[in-house]
Amino acid sequence: MNVEPFEGAQLHLHVTGSIGAALVPWWVHWLRELNPDVVVNVSVTRSATRFLAVRSLRHLANGQVWTDSWDDSELPPEVNSGQSGESECFILFPATLDTLMRLAQGRADSPALLMLQVTNRPIVIADTLPGSNEIVESNLRVLETRSNIGFAPRVTGVRAHGRSTAEVGFNLPGAIGVANDMVRKGRPHE
Repeated sequence: MNVEPFEGAQLHLHVTGSIGAALVPWWVHWLRELNPDVVVNVSVTRSATRFLAVRSLRHLANGQVWTDSWDDSELPPEVNSGQSGESECFILFPATLDTLMRLAQGRADSPALLMLQVTNRPIVIADTLPGSNEIVESNLRVLETRSNIGFAPRVTGVRAHGRSTAEVGFNLPGAIGVANDMVRKGRPHE
């Protein structure tokens, strides 16, 4: 696998409630090792806190870390304008089916969803979909109509129950590659 560093100065990881969230602290550490000068901001859904400790991310990330709740005292005010610090892109890692369906429906009932609905910055989805049907595919097509949304390349992963494999987008190196392409396209020509 070709691993490229993030080409920007700051990015935001939005962690949702998949069991894959348990691996996010390791991935944040990996990301910081690969990109020591990049500021990593993180938001974590309440359901993701079943799989990871936000406190661990506050020690590993070097940017803002907050839970996706209007009551979080660490909630940065700029989320209302579609920003997270100076993040040049957002990576949903892992992106659950529930989060993707809510994003496709235009819902903004949490700080992170509001931020993602109103941002014009690139959003890369690293999904952990358990399966698909007509409704799922229809909502994914809605997301694909947004010019600022891209999807991480699919990789083969082991399912949580360990008895089979599945194609998933839970692929941070691939998501960073997509983010780099999207950020490059958004920059003025030099």
